Amino acid sequence: MYLLKQWRESRIISGLALLGLVLLLAGVIKLNFLVDSAHVGQHNDPRQIMKALTGFLLAIFYTESLLVAFWGWLAAGIGVGKNLGEDSGSFLFTRPRRRAWFLWNDWGYAMAQIAIIIAFINLMFGLWIERGLAYIHTPGVIYLNDNGDPVSLLAVMLLISIGALLFAGLIYGLTYFSTVLIKRASGVMLGAGILVGYLILRGVIHHYYPSIHFPDLIMNVFDISHPSLYGVNEHLGINVAARAVVMLLFPLAAQVILERSEI
Repeated sequence: MYLLKQWRESRIISGLALLGLVLLLAGVIKLNFLVDSAHVGQHNDPRQIMKALTGFLLAIFYTESLLVAFWGWLAAGIGVGKNLGEDSGSFLFTRPRRRAWFLWNDWGYAMAQIAIIIAFINLMFGLWIERGLAYIHTPGVIYLNDNGDPVSLLAVMLLISIGALLFAGLIYGLTYFSTVLIKRASGVMLGAGILVGYLILRGVIHHYYPSIHFPDLIMNVFDISHPSLYGVNEHLGINVAARAVVMLLFPLAAQVILERSEI
């Protein structure tokens, strides 16, 4: 029943996400048609095509990360924090369930939707990129820089998916924590304020102390230290693990606050 309640409350933003996926699919179909019409492999330099594809991957990653994070920010306004603000928390928590059960259902439901959105987006773009690779006779394999080893397209799309999921999960978790903290759906604005404040603080600290580097909000999956060469960043495993821990700290902190709150 609680999942049905979540669906009823989130169906509008879920519908918007579905509409976005449909439009994206239509765009990919059109891009496929243009690639077929142009006969890319016959009329263009394969090296230029490969560079264009790597640049396209970078654009996909950052655009996708921002879009799904925005969806996560909106979704954080739906859940326990919203119920507390509407004075329905006391009724909700009379159910024979621990408070943490409702919180982690909110988190799991939102993260599952974000993961599905990311999977469909990257599946569509991956299929389109695969068409371009087939024209230059490197199906399933992409070169991220001029002198690097070939990398599986599937591995690259998985890295993009993980990076986008971690960023969206961070934004959702922080904003959800904010709604529980102030017991209002308007906690989404507090979450946005914290993010803006972090970016401002990061910029100020780096300006006066250039040797100090605060982590980027979006994990750098690709190495863009050179304007024309893209590679996979080093120490990705450590970065992924660290960001996953930070992402989970917010719902855990929200659970602590919720368990100690007077409803």
